[in-house]
Amino acid sequence: MKLFGVSLVLMLASLGFANDHNNLERGRPLLFDDAYSIAYGEREFEMGFNLASGHFGLSSSFGFGFSKNQDISVGFDATNGTSTVGEFSYFRNVSREIGDTPAFGFRVTANSAAGQRSSEILRLIATKAWHQYDKVHFNVDFDTVRSPGFILGYSTPLGYPKKFDQSVLAEVAYQQQQTSVGVGLRRQISPQSVVDFGVQAGKQTRFTIGYTIGF
Repeated sequence: MKLFGVSLVLMLASLGFANDHNNLERGRPLLFDDAYSIAYGEREFEMGFNLASGHFGLSSSFGFGFSKNQDISVGFDATNGTSTVGEFSYFRNVSREIGDTPAFGFRVTANSAAGQRSSEILRLIATKAWHQYDKVHFNVDFDTVRSPGFILGYSTPLGYPKKFDQSVLAEVAYQQQQTSVGVGLRRQISPQSVVDFGVQAGKQTRFTIGYTIGF
């Protein structure tokens, strides 16, 4: 029975949607989003591990492109020594990039944890091509609990034109009245799966490794 279950998962993955390493989402591996949603009809399972200030963390989420240019996701984030935070998120791409006008999108997220005040976050997102293959991403967060936050992100393919299976990411962020910088890498390891690595430095240093599969 266990072998049958593993075989079924592998079969579904092989028949599934291609997962694009260029589709950038918060936490995979840095803080910022790009302005584009999960593809219509696609499902994504994400799992990540992080280490910060001696605490080991685990996060996981399931996302679904339930409509054109829209997706929803549910997940949790648990770090040693703190409460597990559950969340629900809705994402919408409002417009694609046309000429000098950036692509725009937004994300609404509701977080809750035992013994803590729930919070709702509205994230406004803009993505603009720069030069030939580079992209700049600007995120603004409005939080019902914390002060507004800002993130300036950057992404570019690594190894192009010989290969186009990985992207380098960088960011400068101001959140919770703290400034941080980060660098990361996303690499396509199969048509359906992507691995990512990232490091963020600010008040504390945080290392992240993640895996995403689309089906």
